[in-house]
Amino acid sequence: MIIFEIFKKSRSFEPILKKTWQRISTDIPYPPLAEDDPRQKLLYFGMLAYAAVFESALAAGMSTSAAHYLARMQIGKYKLGKPISRAVADVFSGHESDEERAYAEFFLTRLAGIIAMVRAGEGDVAPIMRELAQGFRGATF
Repeated sequence: MIIFEIFKKSRSFEPILKKTWQRISTDIPYPPLAEDDPRQKLLYFGMLAYAAVFESALAAGMSTSAAHYLARMQIGKYKLGKPISRAVADVFSGHESDEERAYAEFFLTRLAGIIAMVRAGEGDVAPIMRELAQGFRGATF
């Protein structure tokens, strides 16, 4: 059923994601923690991509299950490596504590705000991108 939903809503989803990605990928501010560690940089990039795909899917009217499926598939296409891809997926799907849930929501709500700005055709996303970079925690591999 998820595949049918994705197929049905893909015409709405793709333009949202494309416009959003154009806005956020032109000048990604990386967290200080990630500047000297390529794995942390990939993790941060993967988290941005996951959140962008997930929130774009929701904006297109997809269910959370379909949105998570699309986001996981997108992360797989980037070939970040198994440990990093797993760490990205864990952030957004492995909520074992309120703190983990809040961290995932931190990324998701900010990307949802960016998508709303993109869809309205207004706003500067740079402050939100800086906030995301400053809120990045990193992971141990």
